Amino acid sequence: MPNIGELSLTSVAEFDFRLLIKALGKGEKGSRSLSFAEASLLIQGFAQAKVTPVQMASAMMLMRVRGETVAEVAGVVAGLRHCIDTGWSQLSVEIDWPVYAGKREQLPWLLLVAKLLANNGVRVLLHGDSQALPHRRHVESCIDSLDIVRCKDPLTAKSELDRSGIVYVRAGDLTPVLDACRQLHQELGLRSLIQTAVRCINPANAPLSLRSYFHPGIDKIHQGVSQILFEQHSYQPGVVAVFKGLQGETELNPRVETSISIVNGLQSHIAMTTVDIPTLLTAFSGAKVGQAELSEQALALLWREVTPFDSNAIKALMSCSMIEQALSSVQATLMAILFLLHYKSEDYGSNLTVEQLEKLSLQHWSARLLVTDKADLMVNKEWLCAV
Repeated sequence: MPNIGELSLTSVAEFDFRLLIKALGKGEKGSRSLSFAEASLLIQGFAQAKVTPVQMASAMMLMRVRGETVAEVAGVVAGLRHCIDTGWSQLSVEIDWPVYAGKREQLPWLLLVAKLLANNGVRVLLHGDSQALPHRRHVESCIDSLDIVRCKDPLTAKSELDRSGIVYVRAGDLTPVLDACRQLHQELGLRSLIQTAVRCINPANAPLSLRSYFHPGIDKIHQGVSQILFEQHSYQPGVVAVFKGLQGETELNPRVETSISIVNGLQSHIAMTTVDIPTLLTAFSGAKVGQAELSEQALALLWREVTPFDSNAIKALMSCSMIEQALSSVQATLMAILFLLHYKSEDYGSNLTVEQLEKLSLQHWSARLLVTDKADLMVNKEWLCAV
């Protein structure tokens, strides 16, 4: 039985989407994967109600069973970007920070790094979906403790970015089709390529975008997707950093050496490089468990207490090993971001050593409460990016 060849695609309104389902599901020898353009059209069709929930669920599961290709994921990302209100793409944002994984027990220490960067004039957009894995601790449940605002529309986000330099946005507020996809996931009880694609949408076209993963092989998908989207000019010129996150979240694990793959899309020729952030916690140093009941107020206390190990308020919530683990996560993540900011500002290269990164991260963290006005912000931002 011959495969169904690549189809002649029309507009979303005119296309017969049953042809894509047939291409994916026409038997062991007759089926095939979708092209980049077909996958993009599929998700746009679902967003416009031209693809039914049954058709979309069928397509997602057929791709899941066979194994999604890089082209399919990249096509869905491109299609999702077409579904997002153009107001989001007009925001001025420097770091795109997707936070979809959540953690099994720990608080999202990454918020302390994001807050620090924002205080130094680096504008950060966090986006996630706290309803996707409700058994985990998500970033959204902790943003109030650090005065980070959830914004539902681009106009509000612009105002808040101007005020504080950081916002959080739910995926469904970027485009409602992501809520519809999550509902299919929960009804079926299975994952799909959407959960990889949503991390890659970079809604505000930030020049630095972070990608975390947990399962082996997903890093290669993220790298391939980034390369395709730069080549297709769906992404604006920029840098994508891919790394294995702590419990899958976009935060470095201080217990292991983390290799960060950098996809450089700032030039016509897409380049790849890597940087390694070393282990900061050796052996079993620092608490790994026992944090399930830890209040998000611990984030606020760690932010404002200059000497956390001497703070009675913090020690009432956290053991010394918990404090050590949290601060090590902050330092490792901050080291990575400092390297990436320097890499981007120095014509796609950086000669910072590990020792310099460790020193700079501690220096920035110690000075986190010293910024007082907009003039300080600009000075700190220039120093932060140039190091």
